[in-house]
Amino acid sequence: MGVRRCFVAAATLLLGVVALPSAAGAPRDRKVEPCSRGLVALTFDDGPSASVTPRLTALLRREKVPATFFMIGEHVAAHPELVRMVDRRGFTIGNHTWAHTDMTTQTPAQLRRAIQETAQAFEDAGVEPTDLVRPPYGAIDDGVRRVIARVGLEPVLWTIDSRDWTGLTPAQIRTGVVSAVRPHATNVVLQHDGVTNSPATLKALPGEIATLRERGYCFAGLDADGDPTPPVPVVSVVPDRRRVIEGGRVRLTVRLDRPTTRVTAVRTVAGTVRIPAGDQVAHQSWRVPQDRVDEAPEDVTVHGHTVVRVVDDDPAPVVSLRDVEVAASPLMPTAVQVDVDLDRPRDRPLRVDVHSTLGTTEVVVPAREQHATGSLAVPRGRPDDKIRRITLRGAGAAATLTVRPPDQTWLQAARAAVAQVRWPTISVPRVF
Repeated sequence: MGVRRCFVAAATLLLGVVALPSAAGAPRDRKVEPCSRGLVALTFDDGPSASVTPRLTALLRREKVPATFFMIGEHVAAHPELVRMVDRRGFTIGNHTWAHTDMTTQTPAQLRRAIQETAQAFEDAGVEPTDLVRPPYGAIDDGVRRVIARVGLEPVLWTIDSRDWTGLTPAQIRTGVVSAVRPHATNVVLQHDGVTNSPATLKALPGEIATLRERGYCFAGLDADGDPTPPVPVVSVVPDRRRVIEGGRVRLTVRLDRPTTRVTAVRTVAGTVRIPAGDQVAHQSWRVPQDRVDEAPEDVTVHGHTVVRVVDDDPAPVVSLRDVEVAASPLMPTAVQVDVDLDRPRDRPLRVDVHSTLGTTEVVVPAREQHATGSLAVPRGRPDDKIRRITLRGAGAAATLTVRPPDQTWLQAARAAVAQVRWPTISVPRVF
């Protein structure tokens, strides 16, 4: 039968929306919010019908109402173009067996054939239905359940029978459905688009939809298990400004594109905001963290792909150099450590060129650090040299490098050590 579509609403929760258990129904003394009373799943059996199904799906699409169509295999084979139309319009499609025969009266082989021939008709029509199957007349027993499970399908019944197939008027159908729906219950409504009285169902639908919405219900399709699926809204988060100074506040408007039957938790940069069942808008205040780090402007993601540019208000770090003193060596140049300090870190490396008469050394202070070192070379000195004071300058800072002449004591000790070295005697053979 190919890959079947499954309606798994929980997958969309990875985008940052978490559905929580719903609260109690809304009080009667105030306006009932959409979706706050629960879900209603509309299902239609015995189609597709050339006279009813196109008008029915057009009405449902116009009203933005999801629905599930359980189709008879013979009708699918006769009207594959109608099956494709229902599928293209975004409605769920399920298996209603080949000829609408009571499944409890059939052998296991007959049951498999009734289901599989219908599945083949869907495949021939170029449509991939769900794994849902509705037993005709709601007739099901353990034997039927075993066969349905073995072919990989899920049986689906209903909780509300409109009895539209009995010849009721549109008003009677509407009243029966509306009066049977219960708050926060499983409301799966059975109606028909493929029976003689289906035009009456079509006329009853606008009133059903309007009345149930006024009473705080919203409409749902069936998931892979045949249960009504709560609408999972698409979340948008809009800041009241796109640019803010560090330490400032941004007001976030969190909006759902549709109401749902559950409290909806949305995670943003400011934390988690909970939108009550039936509501679609909430607000948050986000205070941009303040620190002492000199930073470049940064784009902060508040939610999804929405960003706010944060502009740093910390001054650039003040550079200071440390004074240093060293004794020159009489034998070789002396390396001198040059220390650079910052009064505050920054989020990127800072290069400081330290200049002096001895040359220039480049000192790089790493990001988030406040200290780094470089080096200069002091030439060899003589014992009779005078003390030299060399100015070090860099990034507006200055320090003094004091160079002392070589230490006489050290020099005398070095000479004494050399004098005590016993040099090897080399004998040169005499040549005749």
